[in-house]
Amino acid sequence: MADHAQVLIVGGGIIGTSVAWALAARGITGIEVVDLDLAGVYASSELNAGGVRATWWQPVNIDACKATLDFFRARAVEFGFRERGYLWLYAEPSLWARALEKRALQNARGLGVEALPAAEVWPRFPLLDRAREEIVGATFSPRDGLVNPNAVRAWYRSEAQRLGVRFRNRHYVAGVATARSAGAGGRIRRVSHLDVVEVARGDPTDTAGTLREILTTHRVPPDAVCAESRIRCEICINCLGAWSSVLLAKIGVRDVTEPVRRQIALIHVRATDLPPETRLDSLGMIVDASGLYFHPEGSYVLAGYSTPDEAPGFDFAYDGDSFFETEIWPRLAHRASAFERCGHVRGWAGLYDVTPDRSGIAGAVAGFANLYEAHSFTGRGVMQSYAVGRSLASLVDTGQFAEVDLSPLARDRFDDPSRWVTEDLHI
Repeated sequence: MADHAQVLIVGGGIIGTSVAWALAARGITGIEVVDLDLAGVYASSELNAGGVRATWWQPVNIDACKATLDFFRARAVEFGFRERGYLWLYAEPSLWARALEKRALQNARGLGVEALPAAEVWPRFPLLDRAREEIVGATFSPRDGLVNPNAVRAWYRSEAQRLGVRFRNRHYVAGVATARSAGAGGRIRRVSHLDVVEVARGDPTDTAGTLREILTTHRVPPDAVCAESRIRCEICINCLGAWSSVLLAKIGVRDVTEPVRRQIALIHVRATDLPPETRLDSLGMIVDASGLYFHPEGSYVLAGYSTPDEAPGFDFAYDGDSFFETEIWPRLAHRASAFERCGHVRGWAGLYDVTPDRSGIAGAVAGFANLYEAHSFTGRGVMQSYAVGRSLASLVDTGQFAEVDLSPLARDRFDDPSRWVTEDLHI
């Protein structure tokens, strides 16, 4: 006898959990979430830098992030939200001109972005004492900031569970069955049920890497204790993030995304090396013209850089000292003399699920009567989570988006490059 779910959400990361909470808040019952890694050991939202901003160049990304940041701001203590701003440095005059042009769009939506001529950057941010050498201008977004992604996801989950949502840990989809739906000449398919496998062994922190093998190759180790079950569903939602292609392949939907590794280093800087007028813990995120980004994290500095030649794939290996010494330290020291003697503490790697236009995918899946998706937000899942959850829940419940119109993020936009939501303000 198959289990039954009114709504079956595949993927319990920050997006899937937000969608589950938002649906339950609408009074919808019978919601189940299945995920292989509810602890979030390999979740993109748990492995990111914690920066959240509404400063983007595409209206839908601005609106979704602004609504989410407003939500974080209202619960700042719970979520560890710190409104410290984003400073974005420009060295190319053409990019600086575009930033000034986009500032009008951003401020029309209430972001209050400031334009700083090059001569104002160093006096205002004395840490950046070498910014005078090549920076032509900067923007500062005071309403952006930093957040604790784990706290946000935990809140979504606890609220969803309080409203009756059931979460199944260590479950992954082994198969999907579809059936022809009545109407439209029988051409529309429905997802009728999913076969899911429960892996009883393989702790995410196990040194043998059991769970990691499943995550990266979608195989069950031969010594794993597993149980397969079937869940019938009325509605299915794909929120698998970097693993969205796994479900899409099972239902014959063309995948347009690529999982790409992003590495982050934790760095120690001696207080005596900092300018006397600099309080490191008062700074927000700084995005350098080189593509480096960094912000204070307690008594440390957290810094990341996306290597341009990074090959797509499910890779969680951190390159350690070589990454720090090749990609991070030279860029830090080039911008601030205080980083000449900084020390590498440790680091980690996570995944972006990158789309061709570097914007997410959300909405109903064409050709299916009951399949929806919200994934591949290319590094901004945390900062769009509230708006995506609320808006997609409205679409499922009423057929219309609420909160934020996510229709520009529909999958079928990739059939027409003129409809792409190309996001250039991307790190």
